[in-house]
Order: sequence, then structure tokens, then C-alpha cells
Amino acid sequence: MITILIKNHEIYLKVNSFVLELFDDEGAACTFYTVRWEGAGLSEADKFFKKFKDDVLLRRPLQELAKFLTVVIGDEYGALKPFFRFENMAQALPPSGGYQVGAVSIDFDRFPLRLYCLRLSDELVILFNGAEKTGRSAQEGKTGMAFAEANQFAARILKAICHREIWITDDGRSFNSEDGSNEILL
Repeated sequence: MITILIKNHEIYLKVNSFVLELFDDEGAACTFYTVRWEGAGLSEADKFFKKFKDDVLLRRPLQELAKFLTVVIGDEYGALKPFFRFENMAQALPPSGGYQVGAVSIDFDRFPLRLYCLRLSDELVILFNGAEKTGRSAQEGKTGMAFAEANQFAARILKAICHREIWITDDGRSFNSEDGSNEILL
């Protein structure tokens, strides 16, 4: 979360801490991490899935996206670049339009949901939150806040990697931190 402080007519942004944690390491081809605000009960990815699971109009697209994540990316092919929308520091799922990637037919034209993430490699993706796509761009409509937060998460994670506060393990499928802890607080 971001806290906006106003002091002496100046605006300060305070970025609160979050935990980088495992979301799903069961995939044969890709491991998924997520982020959870420090002290929060649910991760950002869990919030996304919970938000739409009971929505009559969006339940089916949510199931399609979950299957694309777990089966196509997680188990079969990994996080190939064509499977993502590259919109800024953070990427989005699903990819846009219809096309072929190897044996995979992609057809997410006019798909109503966006799940934001950070694709670090074919084997490692960090899932954030998302929203229903209601605007022309990621910054507009219901996706605007989730998109802004995803880019802030991505920037902080990439900075931590650059400064060697965290690093990707030799197998390319998990993280280590300076203190060796399984809970990575950023």
C-alpha cells in the first residue's frame, strides 16, 4: 500500500513493506510467486482470484485465465514472452489477440480480465493483482489502480534484485535473500 503524507504543503509518498512469497511451485515449467502487503491476510494474487470467483459474468473468463496460468505456463511451456502483454515494468495476462505460439493457439481477443505480473524468465513469474478491463488502456477504468500498484511492486522487486537484496537461485525457479530467510520482506 502507498500512504500519502502531506506536510507543510508538500506531498510525500510512503511505500509500505510487502512480502514476496511462493504462490505455486507445482508447475513443471514455471514457478509462481506473489506479493502480500505486510500484515495482510491474503496475497495480491489471491485477492484477484477471490474477487471474481463468484461473479456470474466473469467466472468463466477467470477459469480460462487460471487454466492458462497453471496448465500452459505452469506445466507445459513456461512463461514464454508471447504469453504476456508488455505494458510497462509490469506485464499483464492474458496476452492480447489471437495467434499461434508453437503448438499453443492463443485467442484472448477482448478478454475482460487483466492479471498483472512480473515475468522474470521462462521459469519464474511474480503475480500481482488485477481487475476487470473497462478502459482503452491499462491506466484507464477499473484496471488503473491495479496497474499502478503492479508497476510499483515490479520496480521495488527489480531494484532489490539489482542491489542484491534478493537474487534468483541457480535453478532459476526461486529466490534467496541476504538473510537467508524464506520470507522475503521488501
